[in-house]
Amino acid sequence: MLKEEFRRAFFSWSFLLAIAITFVAAIAGLLEYGPPVDPFAINPGEYPFTQNAFDGFIYGAYYWVLPLLAPLIAVLPFAASFITDRSSGYISFILSRTSFRKYITSKFFANLLAGGISLSIPLLIMYGVINIFYLRGFGPVPAPGEAWVGGRIPYAFLPGPMGYFYRVKPDLYVFFLTGLSFIFGAVYASLGLALSLFLHNRYVALATPFILYQIGSFAMNILGKAEWSTVMTLMPFSYKTTSWLTVFGELGAIFLISAICIFKFAKKKRVYE
Repeated sequence: MLKEEFRRAFFSWSFLLAIAITFVAAIAGLLEYGPPVDPFAINPGEYPFTQNAFDGFIYGAYYWVLPLLAPLIAVLPFAASFITDRSSGYISFILSRTSFRKYITSKFFANLLAGGISLSIPLLIMYGVINIFYLRGFGPVPAPGEAWVGGRIPYAFLPGPMGYFYRVKPDLYVFFLTGLSFIFGAVYASLGLALSLFLHNRYVALATPFILYQIGSFAMNILGKAEWSTVMTLMPFSYKTTSWLTVFGELGAIFLISAICIFKFAKKKRVYE
């Protein structure tokens, strides 16, 4: 059963579409950042890392396009599959051959991985390509009172978890961000699957996590708690007071609620409702 659900999750047009959207969103951000600087065209003494691989990745991955679409990308591959199975009658065929518990457990893990991979793998690939064309390095941090010269991200350390490694271990920081994008995708895919247990319209189930994500971001900003904004769970460096608690506490709560709904309230009788 697990093998079959993995096949359905990863060998589908929906999964390929999610991967493609992530690539397009990241490319849009990289275009905003700008092309590589030709090192041979730099005048003597000019700052040589105006466009570098690390800042290019952050701009490409976290420019407004991807953070806006991330919840939708995560649920697109497989989160609404329960609704599809129910409406097509496929679920009755499956349940004649396996238990409902095995069916829902297999679907849970396949959906979780599909949501996480649809966001994280394109970013890793993009980072590898960026490192081929962009210089790897940072200019010096200016002394107190001096202006930044040529720096697109004018920070010695970025805010939020692991932000200290932004300059001292930039590859490690990038891997942390891509790992966080995997967790984000897995969490919102799980939320979408949980909602599909109670909804009958596929498009409503796909749109609801996106709507909740936007409402959460808006509400926290209105309440003056921007560090708890849903957007900060994907890009924690964007606000000065984000922390391990604000990022993983929020993601953990969403995942826990989703998992409880899936394994506690998913009943075989819902198949026929």
